[in-house]
Amino acid sequence: MNYNVRFYPLCREMRQRVARGDVGRVLSVTGSYTQDWLLYPTDYNWRVDSDAEGSLRAVGDIGTHWMDLAQFVTGGRIHSVLADLATFHPERRRPAGRSETFGGPGDESATLPVRVTTEDYAAVLLRIGDGMHGSFHVSQVNAGRKNRLAIEVAGTEGAMAWDSESPNRLWIGRRDAPNQLLERDPALLSPAAAHVSHYPGGHAEGFPDTFAQLFLAVYDAVESPAAGPAAYPTFDDGDHEVRLCEAIARSARQGGWTSVSGRPGSVPP
Repeated sequence: MNYNVRFYPLCREMRQRVARGDVGRVLSVTGSYTQDWLLYPTDYNWRVDSDAEGSLRAVGDIGTHWMDLAQFVTGGRIHSVLADLATFHPERRRPAGRSETFGGPGDESATLPVRVTTEDYAAVLLRIGDGMHGSFHVSQVNAGRKNRLAIEVAGTEGAMAWDSESPNRLWIGRRDAPNQLLERDPALLSPAAAHVSHYPGGHAEGFPDTFAQLFLAVYDAVESPAAGPAAYPTFDDGDHEVRLCEAIARSARQGGWTSVSGRPGSVPP
């Protein structure tokens, strides 16, 4: 499962700090994943077609990455959702030829009108683990945001926030002490975070590097299968994300809180 965002070093640092109690008991996790590549009705891609993508688009495409990261960082699984979905362009113009992801609007004179039912935007309330709450929104029609994931974890003793547009910086918030900005530097990170940070401090580490770190985690598990639980996202994580999407779609249709179904024979999260 290619949930690569959890392999940013500072996302791993957030997870380690939550696990060792730096922010106290986690109260909430909030954030967003926003893009603008489908802002115009002349923007078209196979992802907008429900026959190709499924009933969800923005949630299934980018929302799954945010939810995986939120669960990874907090250590809790999302078990209930309340969702609001919106399709701002119920009709789009499909190019007569090929259309590329992030390709920009095409020539409207060479297009055909296509009815769209998949969502451009979604907002979701979450219940996570034992007593945590959360919320996030996703949008593929947010002008100026090319590919931004933002997440903030708030606990009884502190908070942390990370933004993929400045991935080498972690904000640490305190009530009774000065706030901090932690710059990514393996020498300053926890061992688990330093392990997925291959460049020295001051040398930018970014999106392409997360894929390399994910692949290395898989190779490490193949080489040393008895080393412990997998550090990479598993098929079980992917299965849970599919069930999350199904619950979000049901919630939007029914207009209320919806539980996330577990795997057959599994213990509910």
